[in-house]
Amino acid sequence: MAYPLLRVVVLVIESQQKVRGGLPESPDTQVSLAFPDGLLGFETLRAADLEAIADAPPFCWLKFQGGSAQSFLVVAPVYVTASYRFELGSTDCRTLNLTRASDAGVLNIVTLRRDGALTVNLKGPIVYNKLTGEARQVVPINAAELPVNFPVAN
Repeated sequence: MAYPLLRVVVLVIESQQKVRGGLPESPDTQVSLAFPDGLLGFETLRAADLEAIADAPPFCWLKFQGGSAQSFLVVAPVYVTASYRFELGSTDCRTLNLTRASDAGVLNIVTLRRDGALTVNLKGPIVYNKLTGEARQVVPINAAELPVNFPVAN
């Protein structure tokens, strides 16, 4: 007997630009994040600092600690797309101790293409708990609907 797949959506994270309200500020102070599982493909990287780039807002560096020279250019999705929606499952919510979408911060990794274009990975966002600093790169339940190489408007 075949059983249907059960989709358990615990939190829906939405990021929308608000025309009248303006865009949120980039972090002007350093934020420390803990990645218990590391990043996908970089599982040994466990602790990072999120640092705003003064001359390139709203972009930030996600700089890993512990002697690692690894860093990633990241940006909040609200600066890249008018609306972004993804679904977090129970494992991700439990790992990050998230019970409310408003406690979740979201970052997307930026890639510089050979032709000079910038894209962001909307399929594998970095989600962090704003209250605790716990972070994780997630694969959302609705990942099939999201692009890996979403163009950043210049």
